[in-house]
Amino acid sequence: MARLFQRAKAAVAKIAEANASPSRLFAACVVGAILGSTPFFGLHFFLCMGAAALLRLNPVAVYGAANISIPPIAPFLAFACIEVGSRALHGRGAPLAIADLRAIEPWKLASNVFAAWMVGAVFVGGAIGAVLGAIVARIAAARQARRARAADPFEQAAHEAVARFAGEKPGHRHYVRWKIRLDPVYRAICEGLPDRLELVELGCGLGILPLLVVSLGSHRRVTAIDWDAPKVEAAARACKGLPIHIERADVREYEPPPCDAIAIVDVLHYFDAEVQRGILARAAAALRPGGTLFVREGEAGKGGSAWTRMVEAVAVAVRWNRSDHRPSFRAIDDIVRDLSALGLTCEVVPVAGRFHPGNVLVRATRASC
Repeated sequence: MARLFQRAKAAVAKIAEANASPSRLFAACVVGAILGSTPFFGLHFFLCMGAAALLRLNPVAVYGAANISIPPIAPFLAFACIEVGSRALHGRGAPLAIADLRAIEPWKLASNVFAAWMVGAVFVGGAIGAVLGAIVARIAAARQARRARAADPFEQAAHEAVARFAGEKPGHRHYVRWKIRLDPVYRAICEGLPDRLELVELGCGLGILPLLVVSLGSHRRVTAIDWDAPKVEAAARACKGLPIHIERADVREYEPPPCDAIAIVDVLHYFDAEVQRGILARAAAALRPGGTLFVREGEAGKGGSAWTRMVEAVAVAVRWNRSDHRPSFRAIDDIVRDLSALGLTCEVVPVAGRFHPGNVLVRATRASC
């Protein structure tokens, strides 16, 4: 009996999921609402099933939309269809006065009403179905998006990272949630990383990237540093129990250990050009053969750079980001030249988001041998 119930449940689920794309559901609602507005009471179910099969529409959505003609609404729906249909066919409303009704032969009156009802059903039912279909299609699209995110390893890793800040203060919790969602740099760095990896991040902040990197691989270790003591402490708590080592250090003096990848995200612009070159040189020297150095910066003088500079200036002013220097953005070509001079092969990848315009990611790779 249980097996039979499971089969029946699977069959119903299969029917409900058939032709369930947002556009198909929209069409199903329009067709169903039109059929439900017709005078064929008692036959709507069969008409809906036939139309669904013929037009390859979701049968549940078609018949569900047809139920706009339920008893409390049916009289008003019928009147609207007849009135609209009569105006479409004859240019005037349906004859409702007693004198008008007496002047029309019963069979002719019936045929006129039927024709007006059928034509009006297309207009009235179609309008109702379009509104209903738009709502259903939007819900279906949101549901598909949720399913896609749930099946996306990066989204799963992001969810786990956010969960690790559940006990932190609201500012840190909300920042991590929205930073991962709105900044495309994390996905861009994580894509293509090998499963066996040792990564170093210079300027890790709250440790978002280390958490994502470790969650997306089974043989990964991360060493991360930052100068901001409160962030380092919060990051260390969030990364507890994971192969992530967080420490407080000055990126201007830090010597990265030998590793497969190094990430420097939104850090260089806090220092002058000479200090930047020193940071890049030490990072490049720590890379193993075939290793990659990721550098994300805002492009000076390009679209969105003014916005990025303003945001960074505000972040420093309110002490969210700590720096002794005014943010100074260099041209990405200058950074690429510095990296090329260190023997690295560079690729520039745009990672501009809605709230991060003008940002680019430089992938600088050391030769394998």
